[in-house]
Amino acid sequence: MKVCIAVPHGGSVKGRLMSDLIASLFALRDSIGFVWAEVEGTLGPHNRWLAGQQALQTDCDYLWLVDNDMAIPTDALPRLLDAKKDLIGADYSYRRLPLQSTVKLLSPTGEILMGDRATFPDYPFVCHALGSGCKLIKCSALARIPQPWFALAWGPDGGLTKTDDVWFCEQAKSVGIETWCDPTLDIFHIGDHLYGNK
Repeated sequence: MKVCIAVPHGGSVKGRLMSDLIASLFALRDSIGFVWAEVEGTLGPHNRWLAGQQALQTDCDYLWLVDNDMAIPTDALPRLLDAKKDLIGADYSYRRLPLQSTVKLLSPTGEILMGDRATFPDYPFVCHALGSGCKLIKCSALARIPQPWFALAWGPDGGLTKTDDVWFCEQAKSVGIETWCDPTLDIFHIGDHLYGNK
């Protein structure tokens, strides 16, 4: 098995994340092959698209997207792999208080709702969308997802109506690929302090 690891960034990566990644890769060095995708640039959606291109061009089995401001447990990757899903990511918080999940659900009428952790099960579940801060994508599934993989949507007043994270998950859903969330990973978003998911 070969995994393409991509940390999209605009020129810097948090030291805590690099320490976490090194520990993760060292623990898996005898069981998984790795490719490092270099994706530095000012446009997040384009960086993620470049990562996907590199994963496919290097014949990887999976693309693991990890944002440059995350703190992840050493077992994050093997646990995501063990789920054996085409598209799965972790529940983590935005970098603000009060803590709020980046997971999105759909209402019965199709409205996109912010996920409420009080309603999450303690095992992987299907959601509408989630952030790309710790997201694993099977490359055979990625190849089926229509382009553009990552884009932004804007309302008539010029306001942002859809992030590239949601866009990607909706593109996947359009070809029958479900987005799964693992709420059990202890993930932190690094900001003024560590924004956890508990």
